[in-house]
Amino acid sequence: MSTLIGAKEAAATLGVTKPTLYAYVSRGLVTRQVAVDGRTSLYDRAEVETLANRSRRRPPAERPSIDVQIATSVTRLHDDSPTYRGQRVLDLVESHSFEQVADLLLTGEATGRATDWKLDRSALARSRSIVDAATPIDPLGALSLTARSLEHRDGDQTATVTRRLLSIIPSVLGGPQRGGIPDRLSRAWLRRPAPQVVDAVERALILLADHELATSTLAVRVAASVRAAPPAALAAGLDVVAGPLHGAASQAAVALFEHASETDPADAVRSGLGGGRRLPGFGHTVYRRGDPRFEPLLDAVRAIPAPPERMAVVDEVIREAGRSIGHLPNIDLALAALIHVAGLASDVPLFGVARLAGWAAHYDEELGERPVRFRGLSR
Repeated sequence: MSTLIGAKEAAATLGVTKPTLYAYVSRGLVTRQVAVDGRTSLYDRAEVETLANRSRRRPPAERPSIDVQIATSVTRLHDDSPTYRGQRVLDLVESHSFEQVADLLLTGEATGRATDWKLDRSALARSRSIVDAATPIDPLGALSLTARSLEHRDGDQTATVTRRLLSIIPSVLGGPQRGGIPDRLSRAWLRRPAPQVVDAVERALILLADHELATSTLAVRVAASVRAAPPAALAAGLDVVAGPLHGAASQAAVALFEHASETDPADAVRSGLGGGRRLPGFGHTVYRRGDPRFEPLLDAVRAIPAPPERMAVVDEVIREAGRSIGHLPNIDLALAALIHVAGLASDVPLFGVARLAGWAAHYDEELGERPVRFRGLSR
């Protein structure tokens, strides 16, 4: 016979609140039974423990030796929306261009003046020659080389260096030299991108432009603390963001969609969860009620004119995951959906391009702190 437990014990076993437990019931993850009094909710202990073991995080590792409180006014994370310089990102994505948001992060003002974003042709020629000499190389590696190739001229502000880098990147990747950055990036990957693709790319760039003190941002701040030049610090961020557990996480989610297209969503989700792994593109260590950046980007992806089966696969994977796990989709899944639906290569470096403006803002902020304040403790 099954052992039945009350709502309080079931919620505690799952490590969630009662409202979340009831949400699991509505999604079919947990079965609710009614006691003989007709009111009390009861749950099968074995079923609850199975779900808990599937969703439970690994035991926390030892605290890192690099563990420092960092005061920052660049970005704050809230359940309803992150904020850049105090402005809600979900509002910015509806009313501002990527260049304006980048300027907001870099200077505190969303100007995006065209005169500040002129293409530096000498910097482009230098970067192209270096990247071409290094081929074959992956796109993020090309971005890192591009950053390292920039000359740091005396008197250059970090914002100036970052605009120069952002302005040449689309052309280094094969795009045209005229137009806004989202349009030029899209044309680097697609010959004639639909306007909806450009809109989705711009939305992704804005939503991903910063996310407080992520690992790659910490790398940039460590470089700034020893007073590395801005190009070197930005290259450090690009090298760290290339990791599969950080900015390259969307590639695993793209593979999930490809698996679902070749077999079926249920098989893809089962395979993704095999061996106790987390399903790529689901769950977030910060947002307990779901990543607020997910829906705004997915809405833009839905508008892309593409074969209907591509978006259908995305929706089916999300539904199947909802029946199998308690985690909600995050921005990595929405970015993977953009790549899958638009027909882009899985390694397009949208995440790295987007994050450059945020890193530059943190670089400048770190210059106001005591130098060399990051140091691990040997044991």
